[in-house]
Amino acid sequence: MRPERLTPHARDLTTRSLDWMDQQWDPEVGLLRAPEEPGGGGGAPVGHMVRETSWYALGLLVRNLPAKDGAKADLDRARRALGRVLDHQLDAPAERFHGTWLRGPHEARPTADSVEWRDYDPNWREFIGTTLVIVATEFPGALDGELGRRVDAALRLAVEGTLARGVDPRYTNIALMTAFLLQDAAVRLGEPAWEAPALRLAEQVLVRFRVDGTFDEYNSPTYYGIDLYALALWRRYAHQPLLRAGGAEMEAGLWQDTARHYHAGLRNLAGPYDRSYGMDLRHYASGIGLWIWAAVGRDLAPFPETGRPFRHAWDLALGPVVAVLGAEVPDDALAHLTGFRGERQVDQVIVRDPRRVATSWVGERLLVGAEDVGGERGNLADQFHPATVHWAVGSGASDGGVDDGGVGDGETGRGADVGWIRLVSDLAVDARAEGPSLALACARHDGGDLALAFQVRAPGLDPAGFAADRWALPGLEAAVRTEADLVAVELDPRDDTWWVRYVARAVPVGTAVWFKIDLRVLAQED
Repeated sequence: MRPERLTPHARDLTTRSLDWMDQQWDPEVGLLRAPEEPGGGGGAPVGHMVRETSWYALGLLVRNLPAKDGAKADLDRARRALGRVLDHQLDAPAERFHGTWLRGPHEARPTADSVEWRDYDPNWREFIGTTLVIVATEFPGALDGELGRRVDAALRLAVEGTLARGVDPRYTNIALMTAFLLQDAAVRLGEPAWEAPALRLAEQVLVRFRVDGTFDEYNSPTYYGIDLYALALWRRYAHQPLLRAGGAEMEAGLWQDTARHYHAGLRNLAGPYDRSYGMDLRHYASGIGLWIWAAVGRDLAPFPETGRPFRHAWDLALGPVVAVLGAEVPDDALAHLTGFRGERQVDQVIVRDPRRVATSWVGERLLVGAEDVGGERGNLADQFHPATVHWAVGSGASDGGVDDGGVGDGETGRGADVGWIRLVSDLAVDARAEGPSLALACARHDGGDLALAFQVRAPGLDPAGFAADRWALPGLEAAVRTEADLVAVELDPRDDTWWVRYVARAVPVGTAVWFKIDLRVLAQED
């Protein structure tokens, strides 16, 4: 695939992501350096990055520039990068980590006592394995000789490991990648027995999707980007009709669900988020942001300026993969990615047992999101956001032109900034968004004092504006009704957010604790 075969938006995405990765390339190590995370934060890669280097190699093959000024040609660098990626795969039959990759050369080789996710990531099998399939399919000439044989061997190890693992179909993004990897390797490596588990897993995911038209991992800027990646693999490369047709069906449905939640003016998705690395898509790299970039272009994309530091920057390395696969967005969904299309209430059953329901309000200048978790405790407390609010601070939010007030991409120079609120709790808090209001209830608890915290960010926020029953925020008024007491308003200097803490005292076991917030976005003259 040559760059001229890409759409203009895909070429721009490839160029900008490669420009960023060129700066991270370490010629001595043969891998990408991990970027510094602004403001710190757990989970950031350190040292060098193996998975992201595989994405870089694909991008280099797309660009394929000749040698210049003493630097090696893109093809030579891509081959070296792929070789270094393959160097970090784990060949350990009978071990849980067999066939996956080290996240970087800084990691020690896992042992039988190693802890999954902490000491190694099992998902690197699927991420890197599917990337190798794209490279082998689009650029077979780059894998001649020993490198090609090593790629085939690596795919075999990855499949062996993922078969032994048995990915749950509810783990949607990994299950989608696994089903594709298995069916491709069945043909590529001459292992027809691998087709049956591939089709079984694909059918399980498809059946779950068809119940209510959604995935278990719901409305996640993190996972939706990988879901779209995997479904594009199904649509573009799958050998089996079930994957080709099912991938196209789920891909269209996923775009339509994204569109229902998306506000092109605020450049954000209404919550709730089953998993997200941030609250403002204009300030951190997200998978869904890359796909919207490929669909409608950088100027309309919910993505930070790539020429200066931004959070979760390593996900920009996925750009060439998104560009090669191509965004195929239904026309009705595409309209929502380019402009605000009217106020709407979105109610969505996620799963039925235990019943989880997401509700969202998409207003002209306000987004509200909530999830009824069916009595289950939230997970991934720093990434699970069951109650959220976004609003326009200033004017110009409804037309698709949003300025970041100097803290986001800084390129458009028009419109409004965005403020946001999110609930932070490890309790089973059931929430509902209905119009410009957010209702929370916690009825399943062990009694005693119950604490709820809200994280709030808005430019120019004055902490004196927080009272127990009313929040006066830049561009937003919030009327609060609750029996809980406001006990603290604290600044987190790491990211300039405020933590607003309430406590309900001596609550009997099982007694419902309620919290209701009615929201009104202020006109500019207010």
